[in-house]
Amino acid sequence: MKILRLVAVAAFTLMMAASDVNAQRRGGAVRGGVRGAMVGGLLGGSAGAEVGARVGAVTGGVRRAQYRADQRAIRSEAQARAAFQAGTQYQGSVHSNFHQSQPNVIVY
Repeated sequence: MKILRLVAVAAFTLMMAASDVNAQRRGGAVRGGVRGAMVGGLLGGSAGAEVGARVGAVTGGVRRAQYRADQRAIRSEAQARAAFQAGTQYQGSVHSNFHQSQPNVIVY
């Protein structure tokens, strides 16, 4: 029975790791807490489920907050780049055109 439980926990952990990549992008604390409760319940009964839910909720919330911060930084960078490229300083400068002349590349 112990071996079956160990195999079940290992299989469940692998399934969670595989689905964690996509699920955490939209889930946040709620999904993390549910997952933590399921794993904690498998390993430690109701006390383990309680602790697992807390840990999962915190982890899920942190991941979601980090994802939002990353998205804000990407949008901010894209807006700054667009504003710079629309400006007169960028428009008036000379740009490389590699179709007219190939760059000098050192080949060994």
